[in-house]
Amino acid sequence: MNRAGALLSAALERAQASVRSYGREAGLVLAARVLQNINGFLLSVLIVRRFGLPAAGTLAVATVATVVIALVGTFGLTYVFARSDTPESEKNALGLMAAWVVIPLSLPFVAALGLIAGRNLEEAAVIALLAMAGPFFAQANVANALQVLHGRAWQSIIPPAANFIGLIAAAAFAPSYLMFALLLAMFRFAGTFAAFLYMPRTRISFNHFWTHVRAGAHFLTADILNLGSDQFTVLLASYVMSRADLGLFGLCRQMLTVSDTPGWSQIQAKYPAMVSDPARAFPELRRSMPRLGAFCALGVAALTAPLGLFVYRSPQFMFLAPLLLSSVPLRYLLTVLDAHLRAIGAVMKTNRVSLLRAVLALVIIPASAWLGGALGAILGTMAHTALSVYLTRRVSMIEPAPVIDRPAAEGAAVG
Repeated sequence: MNRAGALLSAALERAQASVRSYGREAGLVLAARVLQNINGFLLSVLIVRRFGLPAAGTLAVATVATVVIALVGTFGLTYVFARSDTPESEKNALGLMAAWVVIPLSLPFVAALGLIAGRNLEEAAVIALLAMAGPFFAQANVANALQVLHGRAWQSIIPPAANFIGLIAAAAFAPSYLMFALLLAMFRFAGTFAAFLYMPRTRISFNHFWTHVRAGAHFLTADILNLGSDQFTVLLASYVMSRADLGLFGLCRQMLTVSDTPGWSQIQAKYPAMVSDPARAFPELRRSMPRLGAFCALGVAALTAPLGLFVYRSPQFMFLAPLLLSSVPLRYLLTVLDAHLRAIGAVMKTNRVSLLRAVLALVIIPASAWLGGALGAILGTMAHTALSVYLTRRVSMIEPAPVIDRPAAEGAAVG
């Protein structure tokens, strides 16, 4: 009994130490991201239960634009802010301007996706409206970066809270899939602009904003290649998979996103330290993140059985989702490697390896989906993750490039 008690006490102490080491800011960011993932679950459940599994395939197609715009729509400011000596009120004004600009810039792309991928005009409109989640997430990411940087991480709960309210309103009042998507988009944008209202701001010119956008563009190329190819593979797969198989693949990818959330929260909170002291931050994260990934994968995998049985009513989901989740520790390691290369300013090296990873994704995943449906797509995704870690680790072990100079207070471009 004494030995068992000692082991239990030691395990509890290690768990408490892990929680403390995660950090307050990272914990607050994680709480907001957890709510956002709950929103993602709720969105999928409402769509599948109200409109059927093929409707989840429509959501998967819209996600192609959502993820790409969520990245590009930050204009790289999430990287620039941590490297800039610009005053807080000026950074907040830059973030708000980015939030306004991203909406009209996104409209042609979401409309084009709807017309290309939609099987009729109504589905085209639904795809376009659901894809407007991209500007919403871009706005939320910029706001979140500012909140973390200025010690206001608790405010990061505002956009996901508005998203949650929007889901409830859409479920209660929307008579069709089209109205559901429209109501949800309205509540989402209300939430992000409400978050910016809490931030002190100053007046800036568009030229000043454009200077910082050019600085951020240095950091976006690799992310565009990685996430753009990841989402474009889904679009390619949509032509070789049934809507039901595509919906199943999309639900499994959503579980992967949930398991990625603590890792992204940790990296976002630690990124300023990775910029200021990479020699210390990188080894610590390289050791701790795969363990965190394994823990998160196990936790999310435990949810797949009840979800498969009672929510999605898909026995295949209960097998395929845990299979895909087994790659999460590697994904966490890949996240650390990518963030480290950006933090040290190794932009060209990051871009080269990202281009190679993008080409591999466009070949491996659609081909695997064509050969094996949802199972093939998942195995292809896992193989691509392993290859990406191998290639990026080789680059990160090379002598790092000099750190890119911080933008001056006037917002000079990185470079």
